[in-house]
Amino acid sequence: MMSEMVYIVGHKNPDTDSICSAITYAHLKQLQGVNAIPCRLGPLNEETKFVLNQFGVENPLLLKDARCQLKDIEMDIPTLVHEDCSLKDAWDNMLQMQNKVLCVVDDIGALSGMASISDLVKPRLMQEDEVETLVAKATLDTIARTIGGEVIVDSTNYKTNGKVFVVTLSSEKQSGFEFKDAICILSDGEDKQRQLIDMGTALMIITCNQWVSEEICSYAKEKGCVIIKTSNDTMKVAKTIQESIPVGTLMARNLVIYKDTEYVNDVSKKITNTRYRSYPVLGEHGELVGTISRWHLLNYQRKKFILVDHSSKVQAINFIDDAEIEEIIDHHHIGNIETSRPIYFRNQRCGCTCTIVYQLYKEAGVVPSREMAGLMLSAILSDTLKFKSATTTQVDIDTAYKLAELAGVDLDQYALDMLSASVALKDATPTQILNRDLKTYEIGKYKVGIGQTNYRNMEDIQSILPVFKENMTLERRAKEYDLLIMMFTHVMAEGTMFVFSGKLSHIMADIMKTSFNDRSGYDPDIISRKQQLVPMLSQILKNM
Repeated sequence: MMSEMVYIVGHKNPDTDSICSAITYAHLKQLQGVNAIPCRLGPLNEETKFVLNQFGVENPLLLKDARCQLKDIEMDIPTLVHEDCSLKDAWDNMLQMQNKVLCVVDDIGALSGMASISDLVKPRLMQEDEVETLVAKATLDTIARTIGGEVIVDSTNYKTNGKVFVVTLSSEKQSGFEFKDAICILSDGEDKQRQLIDMGTALMIITCNQWVSEEICSYAKEKGCVIIKTSNDTMKVAKTIQESIPVGTLMARNLVIYKDTEYVNDVSKKITNTRYRSYPVLGEHGELVGTISRWHLLNYQRKKFILVDHSSKVQAINFIDDAEIEEIIDHHHIGNIETSRPIYFRNQRCGCTCTIVYQLYKEAGVVPSREMAGLMLSAILSDTLKFKSATTTQVDIDTAYKLAELAGVDLDQYALDMLSASVALKDATPTQILNRDLKTYEIGKYKVGIGQTNYRNMEDIQSILPVFKENMTLERRAKEYDLLIMMFTHVMAEGTMFVFSGKLSHIMADIMKTSFNDRSGYDPDIISRKQQLVPMLSQILKNM
């Protein structure tokens, strides 16, 4: 049996390692009985699309917010009653449920109101004429069901003023009472029954299962008087008839309603201004999916996450502080993610998160499938630029060759095909190129953004450079970077061309071996963002 859901997610602006480590680690967790869901925080780049298509694996779920929506938390199953439901049936329903609120629906099943205990006791506090008005709205079937009787004479023109009389007087003594359009309860007496019909009684209730003659039934039908017969005694009927009042006349109509897509935190703030016991929640098509109370909003289970390929809050899913972090699997520096309790944290110096994931497969005694092996291999080749990155370790290399064997591919040819898939610069907009793999770093008091993509021919970069530089300036201003850098790294790791913008642009001259101008340059050795460029920037900026 699967456990509760856990989302496995990489960083923002996902690269191949971020996506593949989420998918492959989720697959391992699923084999171990964990209900793990692989996720992504943004669109896939061309290289990652190539990888997933190559091995026939679906895109992971797009997730942009770690907060719980109402549909993610436990809600009360609504108890539904129709507007014509009697007060008696409403009480019977309420006594059997834990949440003492009824959801009242109309003929098409749409929510029309809510009825709480305080709503159902209203008739006890009302004036007599107010109660009579409510009784007048009860249907004949509801009255008969409430008092345990059956309609033996019906009328299509039934209408009552809601006044209820218990008739015990002889026919000679009852002439002073106004019985027109009233409800009369009596046990026997054919003369008495005939006189009530003559006086315009709307409904006669014959108690104690007393016999009613065919002549009286025919006369009542002729005069439009309804007769209900019950085995209950007169006193019991008199006590229970008011419970035939329709719950629709008592329910609260001015409801505070929420949609199941609203976030729990937002709803919690809103309900502080209201005093209702329970709140209905509607689904995508306006259907009632549940009810919530303050208890649900205070005691819900937060979403659970496993973070892969990052441990920095700025790269994590939005509102990560509102989630429960179960694990972190990463090969970068340890970031600033905080947890409320000890967790499983696997941080290892190597070139790729999937190198660690494969180790976890081995430790669990699981041989990855061709598809999972192919994804892990792809991530390692991508992150290490086929072992040419300075972050590459022997473990990465050994792991890649083993995974290539399991995936049934030629490592060298596959690396060339895969890395070439990410070099399409002419078919992408400047914004798309910059954000393919853009990471944000807080270095000292400065905010630095670094994007990276691959290229095969320098001519491809030169053709887009003027427009790219203009767009880069706009992006830097919009995101308030002190320095924004774009790394165009050769597909076979033969160096990187840099394009940059911002007030700190001058420091790039101390990093690159060749400066073309104050906005661009080249270095034949720098190919790793995290292992080479970021440490150089940190050393310079922290001393400024």
